[in-house]
Amino acid sequence: MRPAARSSVPSGPPPEPKGRFIRSNLRLVVSVARRYPLPPGMELLDLIQEGNLGLEHAVDKFDWRKGFKFSTYATFWIRQAIGRALDQKASLVRLPGDRSASLRAALRAVSGNGDELDEEHARLHRLTTPTSLDRTIGDDDSNELVDLLPDSTPGPELQVMAMAENDMATSLLDVLDNRARYAVEQRFGLTDGRKRSYREVGEDLGVTAEAARRLVKRAVTTVRERASEYSDVA
Repeated sequence: MRPAARSSVPSGPPPEPKGRFIRSNLRLVVSVARRYPLPPGMELLDLIQEGNLGLEHAVDKFDWRKGFKFSTYATFWIRQAIGRALDQKASLVRLPGDRSASLRAALRAVSGNGDELDEEHARLHRLTTPTSLDRTIGDDDSNELVDLLPDSTPGPELQVMAMAENDMATSLLDVLDNRARYAVEQRFGLTDGRKRSYREVGEDLGVTAEAARRLVKRAVTTVRERASEYSDVA
């Protein structure tokens, strides 16, 4: 007589205990979601829904034997999910209405509206002429153009550093050399909570604001590669 075949056991907690565990941590999702500025077209509920997906993923993958607190581990995945949704939203770039109208007017001039030709050509030139990101702006030249650009570099990994325990933050930052680590810490305010502009970071390092931006971007890429190891924790 053949022994009865063993039934396969699904990984992760049983459905009902898992559901209770998720519900008991929903406040964590709301707390994390509220820290993000809402882009046009998104509501807090949208971020919470994305965060819930991250929480569910964290519940599935969490292994207490690795030594991490669940709140720290879940925060990482909640921010991953929310950050991914925000990145997708930010990729839908639209030309501002006034800039779009200026371009349409310039194109009409190029098509043959003689009286407006010179003026609109000049406007088109202003709209399309490249300019240095290190150009100072403002009455006192206290800022540079690079600091006004939308900053998409601080991904969920860097944001969670400010909240995570010191050992986790140190582990992620240890992959950087001293120069890159300093740039990241100053740009995102990881040491004292005050975020510096690229110009300030560049002045400390003796480089331009644009060079500081590139340094931070490369450092973030390196940290993300290290942070991906946390996805293998379970």
